[in-house]
Amino acid sequence: MPDNILLVHGYSVRSLDTYGSLPQLLTADGYTTQHIYLSAFDTLNDDITCNDLALALEVRVSQLEAAGLNTAKTAIIVHSTGAMITRRWILNRYKANKPLPSHFISLAGANHGSTLAQLGNTQIVHLYRGAIGTSVGAEVLQDLDYGSEFLLQLNEEWLDAYLSNQPPQIFAFSLGGDDHSALDFQLFWQTHEDGSDSTVRVSGANLNYKMLSIDQNDANPTLTVKPPLNADPMFPHLVLHGVSHFGNNGIVDGNTSTMQIVYPEIQTALRVTDTASYRAVENNWRSRTAGPGGWNQSNPAQCNSTILFSLQHPGGRKVEDSLILIKDNTANENQAALNISGTIKPRQPIQNGTVPSSISFYVNYPKFSATYPHTVQIQINSGCDEIIYPPVQYAVQAGQIGSVQPNEFTYVKVTLKRESVETFEIIPLSQNPDIHKQWPPLPKPNP
Repeated sequence: MPDNILLVHGYSVRSLDTYGSLPQLLTADGYTTQHIYLSAFDTLNDDITCNDLALALEVRVSQLEAAGLNTAKTAIIVHSTGAMITRRWILNRYKANKPLPSHFISLAGANHGSTLAQLGNTQIVHLYRGAIGTSVGAEVLQDLDYGSEFLLQLNEEWLDAYLSNQPPQIFAFSLGGDDHSALDFQLFWQTHEDGSDSTVRVSGANLNYKMLSIDQNDANPTLTVKPPLNADPMFPHLVLHGVSHFGNNGIVDGNTSTMQIVYPEIQTALRVTDTASYRAVENNWRSRTAGPGGWNQSNPAQCNSTILFSLQHPGGRKVEDSLILIKDNTANENQAALNISGTIKPRQPIQNGTVPSSISFYVNYPKFSATYPHTVQIQINSGCDEIIYPPVQYAVQAGQIGSVQPNEFTYVKVTLKRESVETFEIIPLSQNPDIHKQWPPLPKPNP
């Protein structure tokens, strides 16, 4: 087991009681208070970003190392937004060849964002936060929004690092809950999505995900995927039934009965010492989630997946006006999209508030997977008659590249092809053009 524990909290936390009984459970397990560290940081300052917080974490860890902390024998247990910040810090250290923690345990980590990010930046929340004397943490909320520039970069770099010849030597785990009952009474639909703990989706907490890409500028545009198709899950992931994001059923600050569900899994993760024991945990958690009689089968309405499209312009411009259709390619044109609509959760898609080229769909996995094969069609409106984007279209078969997995995020990065039409003319002088006539429209050569 690691010698030291560092706890990292999430968004909007303002006191150390956020860690609930977890420090006491760790001390009862043999850790002394000299080896347990509680982090505290400000996520409610409108000018602070997650990158800022990752850099600040490095400063404090470096100071602890100078005082004798052995980072390589330290486990980091994170909650919610703390997962994003800590993973950014890990990648920064990995690139700099600095010592990495032995274990990374993500408890309801917002590894792919949160549906509440845009809600947190609304006027009503600004008024509430102002009344209690704080800001909303606008920059952190932007980073938390599905498909933010921060999350796109973080998750691609994380995947690339672990698929490299020298991946980070960290035992990484993710756990998420499915209970949102404490906030079901709220008018805000974002707090009680199926397949969420009221704040983070099960798919949003999962460290297992894939990234698809297609470039329309290639001679023969085709989908590519990482990690490779049919690869085993890279990280142990477990869904904890009846566990919420916070409160009595909270995954970190829950009551005694809740922590009797959560803490044994933390113990299991901390006891991993080698690849064999790590894989054993992954197999066990996967069986309990996706195996016969597991969580997926017992909770079909909660077993959902997120598909996030990131529309990339080769020149770096933002794509603001798009139409994405997922269609049943065995049906006629009038029925193709309707056959899929019943598998997509309400109030979808969600367009990122500051990166309009990021659009996500939340789908019910059992229903969605039953409608394969699909055709995905993407249309872009440039807002200008002279500039067009050829439609993007690709087919998805069950179990093949492009198909989604239960409780996972699937990123689809589409690099668009931009074409100009009738934006340039060449007129032979022999045709005696009218040289005084101004355009638009452009002068045309004679047929």
